[in-house]
Amino acid sequence: MTGGLKGVAYEQWQTTLEREFFGPHMAGHAVVFYVDETAESTLMHGSGLLVELADAVSAELHWDRPPEMFSRLQWRCRHWASGDQSDAPPVLPVLAVSVLAASKMATQGDISSSNYYERLAEVFSVGPRERDNLRSHFRPVADMWELLDTWLMTRGGERGHSTVSGDSHLTRIGYPISQALLREQDRRILTAFFASTGVKPGSPDEFPGQEIIRRLRLWTASHGHGLSRPLLKVLHRAGAAPEAADKRLVLAELLERLVEHWDGTLYERGLRARRVSSLRLVLTKRARQLHWAAEAVPGIRTASVRRDGSSAHCYELSDPYGGFYTGLEELDVSAHQLTHGLVLDNEDLYLAWAPQSIVFFVEDEYSGDLVSVGTFSPGEPHTLLVANSQLDDVRSVLREVADDERVDVRKAPLAGWTLIRNVDLKVAVTPAALLKGGMPQAAHFVPSTRRGIRFTGGLRIGTELGHHHYLQGGIPDWLLPRDISQGEVTQQVTLSGEDGSYIHDFPLQKVLRPFPARLMPLDDGTYQVTTPDQGTATFTVSSALCEREAASAGSIAHRCGASAAADAASVRPEERAIRGANVPEQLTLPKTLMIPRRVKELVLIGAKGEPLPMDLPDIPDWMSERLPGEAYGYCAEVTIPDGYIWLIQRWQHRTTVRRLDPGGSASKPTPAADDMEWAETVLSAASAAAGPLWDAYVTAAREVLT
Repeated sequence: MTGGLKGVAYEQWQTTLEREFFGPHMAGHAVVFYVDETAESTLMHGSGLLVELADAVSAELHWDRPPEMFSRLQWRCRHWASGDQSDAPPVLPVLAVSVLAASKMATQGDISSSNYYERLAEVFSVGPRERDNLRSHFRPVADMWELLDTWLMTRGGERGHSTVSGDSHLTRIGYPISQALLREQDRRILTAFFASTGVKPGSPDEFPGQEIIRRLRLWTASHGHGLSRPLLKVLHRAGAAPEAADKRLVLAELLERLVEHWDGTLYERGLRARRVSSLRLVLTKRARQLHWAAEAVPGIRTASVRRDGSSAHCYELSDPYGGFYTGLEELDVSAHQLTHGLVLDNEDLYLAWAPQSIVFFVEDEYSGDLVSVGTFSPGEPHTLLVANSQLDDVRSVLREVADDERVDVRKAPLAGWTLIRNVDLKVAVTPAALLKGGMPQAAHFVPSTRRGIRFTGGLRIGTELGHHHYLQGGIPDWLLPRDISQGEVTQQVTLSGEDGSYIHDFPLQKVLRPFPARLMPLDDGTYQVTTPDQGTATFTVSSALCEREAASAGSIAHRCGASAAADAASVRPEERAIRGANVPEQLTLPKTLMIPRRVKELVLIGAKGEPLPMDLPDIPDWMSERLPGEAYGYCAEVTIPDGYIWLIQRWQHRTTVRRLDPGGSASKPTPAADDMEWAETVLSAASAAAGPLWDAYVTAAREVLT
């Protein structure tokens, strides 16, 4: 390289790399500074560069003065630091070369500290002496990685969020290795993985790196993913050797940063920024019916999506309730969808289901239905939907780790699959027991790794005041921090209240399920649960809401004991009691039904004719003024007059018939001979129900019309 080109080529590469990886277009996105030979060639020809990357960097190094090898680049950094620092620090070409060397290691599957400098020497086309000098004096390059990391953080994400990850053992070369683990295709595919497995954007505490690795292992074991071979090699490398453990730690931190800075969009080429979310399975009607649901995306209340980009049928998503859209009830669930995946999308939205042969369900707090979840959480009963091909393996695992006496196996509402109900781990099951050899499918039952403290269950009050206010005697159980990779450890928890602090030691090998804090007798007050290096969580305990403390608290209230007297006359004057009304035995309450508001038409049918169209009641003003729409807009309560046997509901694309007294002894219909309206209404829904009584109604309707 001539003297005139010295320095110019380096600056040209600096400009090109900054424009490609750290330009304004990366605002809000996590940046992976991945450079391999293909990327170098594309950038070089696309930008009209005449000097290869390694040559441009080599010209800036003092090869003849090893201790000062990087001094010219260090001078560039000092000069940059004295300016406004609006552009990236002048270290991008040398960092790109360090990643180029790491990418060669990744391609050849030999990522380790022992051969990194061999690959770096190959990139620079130098011999053994220069290789050893690079090894001895490489610390300034690690400092340059830290400088880039700091600059990205100070820019607040406007030039991208840093994914630069160090390593406790590979203190100098861990940085380039962290960038070489993920190619651009990996970064794109991982956002689809996040969507289909329910990973939430910006939630590194709920989805730390070790948890992402755990989910990614399960996902790649049964999914045609397209992830690069170097990433898979690190992901699935077995053994506890320091070298393998180092790479997994680097990968865990990198994945965690991707989750932290993920904005909830699918990374695609071009300017598209589609929001992503997961599809869920829902078991209804006492686990006899299976249908799809879509997890609602904040800011998108309605959407039209099509299956796998098809133009055949469009599904209208609307009315988010309890975190889910309605509108997918007509999409039939098939075994092929479960095991091969499903995508519903449009120009703005991407909904995905990850292929799986085992699906976990828990009860949804809003609807009471069983809804699929991404992980197994001990402490609450789960229902499993298992492909029959995996049933023997799953039953073998459950015999080892679950309470087999409570497990209930029954036929699933899907051919080739089986339902297993009431599944929970035994109290003393350890991570080692779950992961021991010879237990197929056991990895699915390993609880999710998490940071921080979460609460589960409990009797919440005053929800408008916050999420963690509980009735005395109904405090929540604690989901304590846990990292399966660290083995069996003791977790120390400090519980601080008005009466002082209490320290509890919990052996986590015996607490895979939530700690039953509900058994602790806590008085009214505010309590803070603290664990070392894992943050805190606060909850309050109250025997009642104070007057006017919240909108739901009335102006008059009584505190009573745990029992009540049957007769007010037996209560002494000094005792507290609530006086109630004496309801006559002959009093009967009106029959009511909860009807989804999305029903288009509602008609009641009786045995003697005259169909009765019904209108859903309007939402009361007091409710619409005090509650958000999603809280009251799902169902309406309808009063059913006496004498009506059937309820016909017309939806957008289907009609359903429901018997109003399924256990009753209704007689056959006796309509008037000229009751044409009754007959036409019955026949319009003739195929929507079955059974002797409905068949009698259909027959009577045909006789009227003939």
